[in-house]
Amino acid sequence: MEINEIKKVIQAYFDTGYAADGEGMAEVFHDVAHLYSCEEDGSLINWDKDFFVNRVGSSPKGDSEQGYPRYEEILSIDFTGENTAVARVKVRVKDTLYTDILSFLRLNGKWGIIAKVFTGVAAD
Repeated sequence: MEINEIKKVIQAYFDTGYAADGEGMAEVFHDVAHLYSCEEDGSLINWDKDFFVNRVGSSPKGDSEQGYPRYEEILSIDFTGENTAVARVKVRVKDTLYTDILSFLRLNGKWGIIAKVFTGVAAD
């Protein structure tokens, strides 16, 4: 079932993020993926996959090794077509709780994240 394939990609996204595994994170995103958000001043954040993967992998230790609590939740998964889906998730990274909107495409039979829109607030 396709929803299980999406859930596997999301779980890999959670696991590799928590472990600061840049190589693993690279596997869940399509090569041309982009990530978007707003800076505090309202300007656009527009990262390509390589920038994000390097950012994840450059952390000296993953959240697990630094003792940060793990929190992640799949809020929704919606299929918008045979090869497209959108998921809304929450994930804690260090002291920030992010809400991510993940857009998925199935290319050549493989589901992957093609775009991410994110926002974060201080975790309690």
